Amino acid sequence: MGEVLLVYEQDEVYTIPTSPDELTVSGKLRIIERRNGVVVEWRCADDENSTDSDWAVINSAAVTFTHHNISDSVEISTSRRNVRPISIELVDLRSYRIGQDGSLVLIQRDGTTHPALAFHTGSVLCFVEVLLRYVVVKKSEKDCNLYLVSDKKQAAQDEELLSMNLVPNRRGPIGPGGLPQSAPQRVWGFLNNFKRDPYTTTATTLSKFYDVVLYAGVEDNVRDTVGREDDMAEIFHSLNGFEDLEPGFEMLTEKRILNKRPEVERLAPMTHDEFQQYVDDDGRVLEVDPLKQRIFKGGIHPNLRRELWCYLLGHYVWNQTYNQREERKREKENSYYIMKQQWKTISEDQESRFNGFKERRSLIEKDVNRTDRNHPFFEGEHNTNVTLLHDVLMTYVMYNFDLGYVQGMSDLLAPILYVTQDEATAFWCFVGYMDMVYRNFDMDQSGMKQQLKDVQQLVRLVDPELMSYLEARDSSNFYFCFRWLLVRFKRELNYASTLRLWEVLWTGYPCPNFHLVVAVALLDTEKDTIMENKFGFTEILKHINDISLRIDIDATLKKAEAIYLQVKSSSHVPESVATILNLPQQDPQPSSPWPPQQDGRSGGGQDGGSEVVSRSGEDMTHDSGDVVEVLSNLGIVGVVSSMIGSAVRHLSGDDDMTDAQLEVPQQERQEEEREARYETALSHQFV
Repeated sequence: MGEVLLVYEQDEVYTIPTSPDELTVSGKLRIIERRNGVVVEWRCADDENSTDSDWAVINSAAVTFTHHNISDSVEISTSRRNVRPISIELVDLRSYRIGQDGSLVLIQRDGTTHPALAFHTGSVLCFVEVLLRYVVVKKSEKDCNLYLVSDKKQAAQDEELLSMNLVPNRRGPIGPGGLPQSAPQRVWGFLNNFKRDPYTTTATTLSKFYDVVLYAGVEDNVRDTVGREDDMAEIFHSLNGFEDLEPGFEMLTEKRILNKRPEVERLAPMTHDEFQQYVDDDGRVLEVDPLKQRIFKGGIHPNLRRELWCYLLGHYVWNQTYNQREERKREKENSYYIMKQQWKTISEDQESRFNGFKERRSLIEKDVNRTDRNHPFFEGEHNTNVTLLHDVLMTYVMYNFDLGYVQGMSDLLAPILYVTQDEATAFWCFVGYMDMVYRNFDMDQSGMKQQLKDVQQLVRLVDPELMSYLEARDSSNFYFCFRWLLVRFKRELNYASTLRLWEVLWTGYPCPNFHLVVAVALLDTEKDTIMENKFGFTEILKHINDISLRIDIDATLKKAEAIYLQVKSSSHVPESVATILNLPQQDPQPSSPWPPQQDGRSGGGQDGGSEVVSRSGEDMTHDSGDVVEVLSNLGIVGVVSSMIGSAVRHLSGDDDMTDAQLEVPQQERQEEEREARYETALSHQFV
């Protein structure tokens, strides 16, 4: 065993709970020097005395907590699951986040985001001070709470680059050598891209200089030397985020301003007394739309949730009296038990010739045994609630055999059963929910793929900078959002937050696709972490999975509502986005095409933005009559790029192939790659 040197240790470093039902877990945070490198570790204090060298995840002596269900009729005591120990080699540490409360979140290069740690004694600054012995830490330019970690050798190379004074002084945080602190990354990025693809990188950069040097003279006639230097600095400044783009991409910029994002406030959950204001003496709900708007703004108090969920999911009818509602409830209950008896009475011999039913039964049995088993309502062996979950799903197979059962449905039913506490009521509420989301379970997954495309359209408008980043890293398919949309964020949130979000979405306000705006809001929250850490497709997928159970649902709903109001109040909203958000159609704007047409330019968000697009010279052959148009659209550099591309293809013999011969294999490869990434996303996120 190699030599080990403990250089830092802090007791009483606690995990921060992600829900009211959780308790903090105390542990020790260490920095350890080993023969093969430096390691950052956090381990549970109880595990320190454990004889298990593998640091078992479950602690047999774990603390317990008490849980009450909504009717206060059941008290359950259950063992607490320990947090997994943290062990990170320093070379794998990409960044860390320090919260306003002094908490610490460690983020690895592969996208792994560890639970937040709180220092009950000592300070996180002591940890950082020791960390600085081994690495260089730089504060993020976009997120004041995020700190980027880099190797000291790479930092020394950046200092050498700064001393070369390649980029003139420009606005923004100034680092050593009088340069913006982000300048080294931009210039190193240019050099790296030049090494990978000199043709594209040179043409792209020359086009930027060309625009400044030539067009500036047309616009302003005369510029002094200082102004010209500022222009050159702006060119390098505009290369922000360009350092890791794949070859063949060019940064193009066009402003498309959205109105300022408004501030919104949420309300407290609606109570029983407040609900009675919407109900007449006979039990009819008279003002349905104002009631739904009130639920959207604040949700429902747990004591009222069981009744109002039946309304929102169509089990109850808004304008029925108390007596009519009870009669309807009895009829629905009888109908449920008739369908339940149908599958209960299928014999083994009959089932042997009923493969579709047999396969669905087998899948349901597997899924219910792993659905929310860590929740007090479903935990333990021989739990009757698990049996009810199974029976309701089996009855739904008989109710809708065309759709049957698809993985993920058990996740949608479990919270409904928990809230309603009644088998037949849970079934009919589940039927209402499935009527809303049945397209999520299409056999060809066309419904899910369409939602991912809709999220792409929204992000392209609201945050083109993030969209450019994702496109450059082959992540613009948004496959990492698959689980979010499939089960409506249920696996990302604790139970209390899931219930709150679902009842807000069921109101249909402010638009039927508000869950897509919630996804955009979450991406906006994680944007800086993703971009500053330069995460690729795999790292983004890992990071998105790791933020589950650490999402602030109230802050997310505020941001989502603000984004919706921002888009709604803006002019020139693309027709595709207006359709997604159910906004009034606007007059067409021929001067501002959307989506981007041949020039590849895209709209911007609140502060404008840039769009990364593919620019190739392969299909830019024109006769002499089109020269003027080509020059005006592409500029000299674009035409020269086209000529160079044609020459390269001629020398390589590619121009002997027809366009169809070139296009079809490429399309097939792209389709294969997309499907492979889609399956990767499914395996990592859900299956």
